[in-house]
Parts: sequence; C-alpha cells; structure tokens
Amino acid sequence: MQSVQELISRLYRSTQHIDIGHYREWALCELQSYVPFDSAIWSTGHLSTRTFHTHTTLGLPRNFPDILIDNIELNPITKRLFNNAGDAVDMADVISDEEFYSSEIFKRVFEPNNISRILSSIHICKRTGIYTLLSLYRLDKSRKFNQQEKQRHQSVLFHLVEAASHACLLSLKQDNEPNTFHAICDLKGIYHEAEAEFIDLVKQCQELENLTVYPFDLKQVKLIKDSAIIKSEPLGDLFRISIRERSPIDKLTLREQQVVDGVTQGLSFKQIAKKLALSPSTVSNHLYRIYQKLNINNRSQLADMIQTK
Repeated sequence: MQSVQELISRLYRSTQHIDIGHYREWALCELQSYVPFDSAIWSTGHLSTRTFHTHTTLGLPRNFPDILIDNIELNPITKRLFNNAGDAVDMADVISDEEFYSSEIFKRVFEPNNISRILSSIHICKRTGIYTLLSLYRLDKSRKFNQQEKQRHQSVLFHLVEAASHACLLSLKQDNEPNTFHAICDLKGIYHEAEAEFIDLVKQCQELENLTVYPFDLKQVKLIKDSAIIKSEPLGDLFRISIRERSPIDKLTLREQQVVDGVTQGLSFKQIAKKLALSPSTVSNHLYRIYQKLNINNRSQLADMIQTK
C-alpha cells in the first residue's frame, strides 16, 4: 500500500500526461491502493443549485448517479456531509446498521448495487461555490471502514480535487496566453472549474465580495474592462473563459499595436510601412509615441514588455 505522500505526488505529477477525460477514473484507481474499496462515485456540483453537473464512477452502472440523486432526500448522510464539509463520514456513524439495511434508501439505491458500507466526504470551495462529493463503497457488510481508513479518506480528498482541477485547467492553457487564467462554466454562469487567480481578477472587475457565479454575458466574445480583458468561447455545452490583466500595450491604438507587432517580428521601418500601407516616417512617428506612452526607450524594452503581457 502506497503512502499518502506517494499518492499525492502521483496525483499531481500525472496531470501532465493523463488525458483529462480519463484523469478522475485513473485517480480513483490510484486511491484504491490507499483506501481499499469496491466501487466509488466522484461528483461535482454547485452550491447555488445543490445538484451535480459531472460524475465519475468506478465499478458502478452508468445510471447509478441518477438513481442516487433521485433519492437524495432519503439519504441520511447528506445533511451530515454538508454540515461537516471536509470530514469523512461513515454511514454507520450516521444511522445504525439495522435501520440502514431496512431503509428505503438502501432498498432503492444501495441494495440493487450490492453496496453495504459507505464512506463519503464533501469538499466545498467557498470562492467558486463548487463542491465535490467522494463516496467509497464496499460490498461486504463485514468489511467496515476503520478509523485509519477514514483519516486517509479525509486527508486525500483536497488533493484529489485540486489535482483534478489542475489537470482540467491545464488542458485549457495555450502557449500564446501568458499570465492568463481560466474557468469553465455553464450558460447560467455556474462554475465547473476555475483558477483562484481567475476569481480574483473577476472580482476586481465587478467589485463584489461574494462572487460565486460568473457575472458577465458569456455570449460576449471579448470584454474589455478597466483592469482586465476577458474572452469567452463555447466548449461543448459549456464555456471556456479566459482573463488577464490589461497591460500598457492593450491601451495603445489599433495602428500602434500593428506597429508593435511589426517591430516584435523584427521587421524594418520599410517593411512595416509596406505591410501597413504607410510611409517609413509615419511608422517612425508611431514608434516614438509608443515609446512615450510605454515609458521605454528601445526595441529590447518593448520586446520584454510584450513577453510579460
């Protein structure tokens, strides 16, 4: 059995080479070597709806999440989980075995899937409103979760969530977007994933204390605010949103930015002038004003500023 340090290290290191579509299932398989279980469900949702928008299951039928949600009001563990976010909760500590095995929730949801033992926990991100449920199941009634296993479950949940989020957001990064941060949300602005820096920049634009839902029009492809530039694009049924702080370069006129592009490509005044249908002297005058606006003196400083844009 691997140690918690080994497991956590593998979770983060593997974000670089495991496809995001399979990452959670892979992570659950890794978790089995740390806390043994027979089947599991890993779901994410948002506090504004108290429903789930994604599910990953291991060793369970595809319709299991739907059945679980349809009967969530009957589940005695739900309230305990939300009241004790971050703690591993054993169903056996919420309700006696006798009551559980004769309950409606057991008969409708767990017994048809041969589930006898349940260990769950919820992680809540207060900044984004995203919450994650991780439930581990055992089939054999005699295989109770012990205290050490509960502690292990509790200690690794945060890292599972963070590593999976990192893997997802890493897949959105593009080489031509330095100092840019990302989020994924649905049409209602409900976050599915979001970098902490993304939330910070959005708050600067909106000046709200509690901002767990994206506040701008998702259909607006490019939004320029005083402090940031925001871009939105469809991602299946969701939206990929990127945000970065506005730099001095962003405040140049369109023509000045075109001159900057030519300069950073290593073009001469004549080449830039031909490309933009201007005279070389006009290009020179534009560059002089650009240097004044940016408080710089040469092409080298301009190139450095572009790289940190």
